[in-house]
Formats: sequence, C-alpha cells, structure tokens
Amino acid sequence: MTDVPVLSVRNIRRSFADHAALDGVSLDVGQGEVVAVIGPSGSGKSTLVRCVHQLEPIDSGALYLDGELLGHEFAGGRLRPLPPRRVAEQRRRMGMVFQQFQLFPHWTVARNISEAQVRVHGRSREQARDRTLELLGRVGLADKADAHPRQLSGGQQQRVAIARALATRPRVMLLDEPTSALDPELVDEVLTVVRDLAAAGLTMVIVTHEIAFALEVADRFVFMDRGRIVDQGPVADVLADDRPDRLRAFLSRYTQAHGTARERGTRV
Repeated sequence: MTDVPVLSVRNIRRSFADHAALDGVSLDVGQGEVVAVIGPSGSGKSTLVRCVHQLEPIDSGALYLDGELLGHEFAGGRLRPLPPRRVAEQRRRMGMVFQQFQLFPHWTVARNISEAQVRVHGRSREQARDRTLELLGRVGLADKADAHPRQLSGGQQQRVAIARALATRPRVMLLDEPTSALDPELVDEVLTVVRDLAAAGLTMVIVTHEIAFALEVADRFVFMDRGRIVDQGPVADVLADDRPDRLRAFLSRYTQAHGTARERGTRV
C-alpha cells in the first residue's frame, strides 16, 4: 500500500428523518487494502458504502477518491454540487456489488457485463466482449456467457454481478453484503471469488456479516454501531481482550460457534 489513500471519508453525516444513519464517520482506505465493515443491523454499514458510491447524498462532511472531492466542486470560492454527468463520471471509477444482483433478466450474462462498457465507457463491442469473457473466466463462469440470469443459481448471478463491477477496472470495489441474499450452500462460491480479488491486490470495502470470511480476507476491520465507527484495527486484533465491550459482545456468537466447530473439527 502507498501512503496516499485511494478513498477518504471525512466526518460524513446522513440522516433519515430523525434517525442519524451516519454520525460523523471518517475512514481512509489505502491502495490494495481490504477493509471489512462489520456491525449489527441498522448500524450504518450499507448507508456508508451507498454514500461513497453517491447513491445516497451526504448531509455534511466530504468524500475523496484519489484526492478528488466527490459530488462537489469549488467554484468562485464556494462549494457547489456537481452536475449529474460529472457525478456519473466519478462513479465509474468505483465498482459496486449489491445485496441483490441487479441483473437485467432479458439480457444474456455477457450483455449484462458488456453493455455499460460500450454505452458508458466507449469501448467497441469487440473490446467489451473480450473483457467480458476474460472476467467470466476469472469468476468461474466462462461457459455461461450466453445464458440468461434465470438460468443461473443465486451464487452464479452474484458472480456475474462481481464481474460486471470489475469490467471498468475500478479504483475501489464496494461490496454490500454480497452473500446475504444467497442460500447457505451458495455462499462459498462467491466468497472464493472475493478471496481471489483480495489476493490480487484489489482495493475493497466489504460490508459483511460473514465474520470468519472477514477475518480471513481483510487487512483491517471497521466495527460500526448506531451510525458511528466504534472500533477499527488489524483483523488479527479483532478478538483481543482489550477491544471495546460492544465489539466483544457483537462477536461473542461467532467466537462461541468457532470454538464449538473446532471441538467438532468442522468449519464455521
């Protein structure tokens, strides 16, 4: 990693009515770093990555990608919102994988991945097709280019969604609970792809409830509760006795299950 953050989040706030979904969140993500965002439901995890991708507006604070202010610009000594076209340009430098797969059901797998490359990024059909086939091979779906989403399992559909997010070579990948909509037996095939991406040095922010996976793949954990970052640090230290009580209480179910699994010789 370099000393210059790929992504900088500075004291951002986002409220819905009287509920503060994000209450002064600050975070830096370095080049090649994998950050796992964990925490209970309603803690602000998904809102955080949605705000970074500019799918949700922030009420205050600032976001930077490679040092460039996101969503706003200084003009005449004043800060003003960027026009939608400029926001879309910034968003193209980030990949987003949602809880739901968000695939077009009437398009083939290949078209789901290639269409934005042609229409938004100006690649030729041949270039987009080559990139699409490369990515399908990378996620283990080289034989599914001409299939339709309804012909795929949930795990396969999510792998297509990951390939689509990778198609533009994003500076940072944002994954919002990428396995939450999957049946348990399909989770591992998606996590395997994410492990490979992490091993390849892709910068990622992963919102996940898969604690064992987070400990395996991430460099750093970020624990959120009630719209704030309560604790963060190297994943190797997440289970240490000196972590905040709220984090240890949250992880207690995992540690109990992990201990039971070790006794039985099974995997959590």
